Amino acid sequence: MFRLIRKKKEDTDLIGSITEVKRDKYILLVAWVFIFTLLFVGKKQGLFSIISLAVNAVLLSYALDVYLKTTGISLLWICSISVILFTVISLLLVNGFNEKTYAAIVATLLGTFISLFITYLVMWLTAEKGLRYEEMQFLTRPYKEVFMAGLFIGSLGAVMDVAITMSSSIFGLYEKDHNIPIKALKTSGMEIGKDIMGTMTNILFFAYISGSIPMLILYFKNNSPLIFTLSMNLSLEMARALAGGIGIVITIPIGLYTTIFFVNRKRARV
Repeated sequence: MFRLIRKKKEDTDLIGSITEVKRDKYILLVAWVFIFTLLFVGKKQGLFSIISLAVNAVLLSYALDVYLKTTGISLLWICSISVILFTVISLLLVNGFNEKTYAAIVATLLGTFISLFITYLVMWLTAEKGLRYEEMQFLTRPYKEVFMAGLFIGSLGAVMDVAITMSSSIFGLYEKDHNIPIKALKTSGMEIGKDIMGTMTNILFFAYISGSIPMLILYFKNNSPLIFTLSMNLSLEMARALAGGIGIVITIPIGLYTTIFFVNRKRARV
């Protein structure tokens, strides 16, 4: 009798350990679609993009592991080193060793670090009023440091995109006409920057806000006031989007004049 009861208990425990259906095959399927599409469209550059993405993911995982296992090291310092590595590895792998890439690297780093400094300065002057860290209460680390690190990494992608767009466009104009005046390059570069400024800012806004839609629906369904709902769920996301927008805007002139500097240096060697 005892053995029968024990056997039934073991069967119950076994059944209770099954939590849900294994669904990661769908994620894997989408990942393979992404990889094949990237290879089909980008060819060699697509392959290098996949490699850079994998390397950056490993670097980020290692950086966070170092932060969690080491005391006394600021997450911002770790992310600063990571941002430099992400930028250099990504741009060199995809675009190669040339003046266009060097200009994009310099513009990306300057734009990212300046935007972080401006954001930090604004937060210091306003005493962080309006920022709600409630969604980060589960952390045992300083909220502000983790928030700034996420903002730092999040701004990098948009800033890097703007920097390489400015660099590629201006060098493309130079390659078509090596005698093109610098004034014409500046005018064309600013026009290109104005065209991408609005779209890139919107991309950041939608990317950050989209993650908060489930919580917004939950709050609205429970008849929470509009202002309270938005402040509770969107304060950090809006701050990230605004910081990234600042990075995009200041990277346009930085990318323009950095690229022109490398164009002049290349023209002097010819």
